[in-house]
This record gives sequence, structure tokens and C-alpha cells, in this order.
Amino acid sequence: MVINTILDEFNLVAQELFKKNFLSIGLGSISLKLKADQMIINKKNRHYSEEDFYKKLHILREDMAWEEASEDVKIHSQIYKENSNIKAVAYIVSLNVMTFAEIHHNSLNPIDFIGKTHLGKIPIIEIGNLQEWEENREFIIAKNLKKSNVLIIKGLGVYIQTRDIREIIKTAVILDNSASILLNSHL
Repeated sequence: MVINTILDEFNLVAQELFKKNFLSIGLGSISLKLKADQMIINKKNRHYSEEDFYKKLHILREDMAWEEASEDVKIHSQIYKENSNIKAVAYIVSLNVMTFAEIHHNSLNPIDFIGKTHLGKIPIIEIGNLQEWEENREFIIAKNLKKSNVLIIKGLGVYIQTRDIREIIKTAVILDNSASILLNSHL
């Protein structure tokens, strides 16, 4: 497959995330910053193969387009606002990572070479007060992503931010493999 445009790359990464079951209809999200105040993000309850899978919208200004976008649109927008270097964001759910997070408390520290070199130690945070979380989740997530490009939220999923849309799938796969190795090790 020849990649012609940035939208093709966006669709390719979304397709791979769906194939790996990290993203699903109504679960997870992926966005790509196009300009300083413009991004595309998947729509609510859409499959990557649908023609209208994503929505183009403003990052800095909430408008009618936000209503069709993923429920995570405020989180993605806040991440882009707080870090102008970030070009792509994904919220994924990995069974291996979620299982590891439930067993362990503060971080995922890969023991495999690829995980160590590509990821390093990844913070795991817990949702404390549910009302406070609901009111401030976009700020909490964006603040924690300033410290690491990957954030695991116990019981919820993983946020990944990158400067290149293709790095999202690479990071997601390495993270999932590292969590699997840790779960199957006897450490």
C-alpha cells in the first residue's frame, strides 16, 4: 500500500489498532494534529473502514463538530494545547497492559530489551475521586503526559502521544508485548 497523504497514514494506523483489538467501535480514540488549531479524530461509534470514520475540527474552539467526535475529544484537545510538539494521540485498551496495571501499582518497567529502550518506565495512575476525575480528566491526563509519552490509567486504558502518527502503533505493540512478558515472568 502506497501512502499518499497524512490521512492515509491516519487510516492505516487506525486500521492496525483495530486489528490488534486496541481500538474498537465505541472504545478508544485516535487523533492527528493537522495545524496549530486543527485536528482529525475518530467519530463516536465508527469503524475505521467507514467513509466517515473521522471528523476534522478545531483544537482551541469547541463547536458543533465536537458533538460527532469521539467522547475523548476534550482530552485530545487538552494534550495538544499543553504540548505543541505532539502530532498524534491515541487512547487504547490493551488486555495485557490493563491486567498488569491491576496487579501492580505505580509503574510498568519493561524487562525486555525493546521495551526498555523504546519505552522505559511508564507511570500507572489510579482514578481516585470519581467526581473529581469526571470534572478534570483532560487536565489530569495532559499533565501526566508531560512527564512521559505513555500513561497507563488503572481500569481505564493507555494514552500515547507521539510526534509521528506511525509511532503510535509501534509504541502500542511494544507496550503490549512488554506487559505480556512481565505477566508471564516469575519476577
